Amino acid sequence: MYLLWHVGLVPILLPVVIFLLFRWKNRSFYRVSAELPGPKDYPLIGCGHLFIGKSNEEQFAILNELTKKYPSPCRAWLGHKFLIFIDNPEDLQTVLNSPNCLEKADVYRFFHCDKGLFSSPASVWKVHRKLLSPCFSPAILASFVSIFNVKSATLVQRIEKHLKHEEFNINEDISRCTLDMICATTLGTNMDLQSDEGTEYIKAIEEACELINQRVYKIWLHPDFIYKKTSYYKAEQENYEKAYKMSRKVLRLKQGERREKLKPSTDEDLRKPQIYIDQILRLAEETDIFDDAAIRDELDTIILGGNETSGLTLSHVMLMLAIHQEVQENVYNEIVNVIGSSDPSVSVQNDHLGKLNYTEMVIRETMRLFPVGPIVARTCTAPTKISKTTIPEGTTIILGVFNIHRNPSHWGSQVNSFNPENFLPERAAERHPYAYLPFSGGPRNCIGYKYGLMSMKIMMCHLLRAYRFRTPLKMDQLQLKMSITLKIANKHLVQIERRQSV
Repeated sequence: MYLLWHVGLVPILLPVVIFLLFRWKNRSFYRVSAELPGPKDYPLIGCGHLFIGKSNEEQFAILNELTKKYPSPCRAWLGHKFLIFIDNPEDLQTVLNSPNCLEKADVYRFFHCDKGLFSSPASVWKVHRKLLSPCFSPAILASFVSIFNVKSATLVQRIEKHLKHEEFNINEDISRCTLDMICATTLGTNMDLQSDEGTEYIKAIEEACELINQRVYKIWLHPDFIYKKTSYYKAEQENYEKAYKMSRKVLRLKQGERREKLKPSTDEDLRKPQIYIDQILRLAEETDIFDDAAIRDELDTIILGGNETSGLTLSHVMLMLAIHQEVQENVYNEIVNVIGSSDPSVSVQNDHLGKLNYTEMVIRETMRLFPVGPIVARTCTAPTKISKTTIPEGTTIILGVFNIHRNPSHWGSQVNSFNPENFLPERAAERHPYAYLPFSGGPRNCIGYKYGLMSMKIMMCHLLRAYRFRTPLKMDQLQLKMSITLKIANKHLVQIERRQSV
């Protein structure tokens, strides 16, 4: 060894030895890698070089190009991580329902929300999901309708200032409204967040998501001990501090209210459905399931997840209606017919929502074209057989929601056009159920998707009875980017004019 070191061979041979040991340890990865198509990989970086120095828009475009070039399932290496990409419905169904694929991928730890439903380990998720699902029962959701109406009316008033002015980014106003709704409903705290406080939170989360997205593709930043020495980490912490300020304020208010009551819960009480935060706090008091970290993570999950899904999706919807004037008038007419009034001050009732069939088709078509979660990433914990191979344990599985939503095999030749008739009952019945996954699929799907649909329908009822929406943008001008969620880079620019109530 001394002789080898003396002649300078050890520094040369050591990386080779490490590489060979890695290949031997992960030989099942290399076996499957040889079986499946995929881009050219290089030692240490895999195909990571493709994403270096690229913007979020460019990164998303590259990912789409790769998965279109190589048929599903295909493979890639990102650094030392072995990835399998899937966007065919049969394999999506297998993976999303497999007990071997319930774990979220390693990169979900970048959210620093380890005990929340979104990114927690499967063992934690199973317990939390069972206990928190009753918080989204039909009875509890129905009790939120009056709050949705009040907050939607405030939104209508807030955007009135844009009448007779240039186009504006409606996502900013809608995001503040959905944030206000979440705090007033699931968190039981009326904080009037359609204001500057709400703006600060939304901006902080948006910037944090940009940083997380960049970290995903910069593989050298994956180790925490390296990332914490960078300016990215400092900026991320500053944004989280701004965002946490609001959620911690909610937590202090609710904990103070509960201390004042000092009434112990019975076993029967624990089984009763409660609003989200009350259920968590009561379980924390009566059981050992929710510690302080779990309480904070679940609150951050419901605030961030609820705001990103409902707020972003409704912004996409309003832009689609502004582009497609005929569809907008069809939705408006249905709303007026169902509610029985074109007066935006008339409240929407719970029994109206199930009758807004065309409105829901429009929402679903928007989520097809612009799924908030364009990809879902899981870690395989045991060998899992799919159509063309067996996924080895330890593989990161990338599920292509965006790809399958725009696959002509399932949606026809005009796959990139906006067509709500894709969701006519007879057409939906003909499609594979896993060809449409706006809320993910399988047991680990979105817990609040019914909440989201209700809130969006009610906001649409108020907005469209008050205003007609237009935009200078065209469908072929929209530039997509992935910033954890799928966003439109050139914003949700609309103009409004007042409708005349009859």
